Amino acid sequence: MDTEGMNKEEQEFLKQYDASKYERPSVTADVVILTVDEDNELNVLLIKRGGHPYKNHWAIPGGFLEAGKESIDEAAARELYEETGVKVSDGIDLRQLITVGTPDRDPRTHVVSVVYTALVPKRLLTIKAGDDAKEAKLFKIRKGYDENGELSTYFVGNRCSITMNNLAFDHGELILAAMKRLRGRLNYTNDAFALLNDRSRFDIAELMKVHEAILFQKLDRSNFRKMFLREYVKKHLVKELGKFDAEGKPPTTMYKYLGAAEFEV
Repeated sequence: MDTEGMNKEEQEFLKQYDASKYERPSVTADVVILTVDEDNELNVLLIKRGGHPYKNHWAIPGGFLEAGKESIDEAAARELYEETGVKVSDGIDLRQLITVGTPDRDPRTHVVSVVYTALVPKRLLTIKAGDDAKEAKLFKIRKGYDENGELSTYFVGNRCSITMNNLAFDHGELILAAMKRLRGRLNYTNDAFALLNDRSRFDIAELMKVHEAILFQKLDRSNFRKMFLREYVKKHLVKELGKFDAEGKPPTTMYKYLGAAEFEV
C-alpha cells in the first residue's frame, strides 16, 4: 500500500492495524459469456466443475480474486481469457452486471461474487476448459414449459439438456439477470453489434437475427429496417458500404459499424 502523503499518525495506525480481527468473505469474479451461434440462437458458455462442491455440475466460468495481485476487473478478464482465449483488448464488451453475496450461496464459506457479462462474437471463441474444469462448451438458451405448465429457461448442448435448477450455486439466476439486462439495454444501446460476427461488414438481416435471438421472438422485417435506418444510419452509427452480390440472392446492402469498440454504458 502506498502511504506517501499520509501523516505520521495515519502511517502508525496502518502499521498496527490487524485485519485478522475482522471476518472477511472470499471474493470471486464470475462471467456470463453470451454469443449467437450459426443457428441464430443465443448461447451461454458453461463449464463442468471438476471438483467439489457441485462436482460434475455445469456452471458459469469464474474464480477467486488473487488478493493483492489483481483488481476485480482484471480477475474477470483473466477468467474470460482462460476459458475462451479471448482478451478484453480484442474489443470485447466486458462489464459488471451484479454483485451477489448472500451468506449461504456457497456451501464452503461466505463468498461475494462480482458478476460480469461478456458479449463475444462466435468467431472469436476458442473454448477450452480451465485448470479446475472438466469441460467447457456452449449451450443454446431455450424457453419452454415445465411439468407444471410454467414458462422456464433451460440450456441445450450436445447430448444433454440442463434446467435452471441443475446449475451449480445460484448461476441460473445470474444467467437470467444477464439476459434480462441485455434485453433491457437493447433499445437504448448498441449491444447487439457486439454479437455480430463481423461488425465491419454486415447486412440488416444479420443484425435483426441478433435482436431476435436476444428477444426470443420474430421481428417484422419492414419495421426493423425502418428502425435501423432511423436509429443507426441517420445518426451515423453505421456506414453504408454499398451493394454486394450474395450467392443465389439479389445484391445486398452491407454496412459497417462506426461506434467505438467499447460500447456505451
